[in-house]
Amino acid sequence: MALMQADFARSMRSSPDQRLAFQPCMRTIVRPDHPNTGPMMNAPIAHTHPAAGCWFAVFSKPRRETEAAEQLTHQEFTVFLPQVRVQRRLRGQWRDVIEPMFPRYLFLWAVLGQDDLRPVRSTRGVVDLVRFGGELRPVPEPVIAELRRICEGGVLDLPSPLAPGSRVRILTGPFAGHEAELLHTDGAHRARVLLELLGQMNALAFPLDALAPAENP
Repeated sequence: MALMQADFARSMRSSPDQRLAFQPCMRTIVRPDHPNTGPMMNAPIAHTHPAAGCWFAVFSKPRRETEAAEQLTHQEFTVFLPQVRVQRRLRGQWRDVIEPMFPRYLFLWAVLGQDDLRPVRSTRGVVDLVRFGGELRPVPEPVIAELRRICEGGVLDLPSPLAPGSRVRILTGPFAGHEAELLHTDGAHRARVLLELLGQMNALAFPLDALAPAENP
């Protein structure tokens, strides 16, 4: 998922002459030239063609994607803000965090020549619509449909960084600094790990907040 996000953001900063080309699950992306990145405000996806309406990418101000989506929705635009739920360590504890799938990007549905898009640029939280060679180009509808599919319920749940079978580092207590194999979690707050002590493997229980992926001490 992080790779897809990085590819999307990198491609959105590329030269203006390259084209957007999404594949299912965003493996390849359009490359536009953008101007000088909560809830999902999403109407049912429309089966559209260029004469009826299209989806366009919107470039937001840093960390204001949700505000941009809310403000555009208040102006009666149809907006899609893909989001993900990830687990992050905050103040020494694992927390579920909802954040944009593509930092600083969201999508807006409009009919060119019919909808007045001039207010978009002056909307709070928005920089401007993404342009290709100075022109608006629609995001292929199958891309939006795939994003909507994988974000069923509004948010895509990403795998936990503490997955059974993964290597973890113990952060606190007498075994702090040791690495172990995560066997399984016991509910939302504890886990059992396999730890080597004095040449023997021992199954021990630890609070989840006392563990972190081994590659991220």
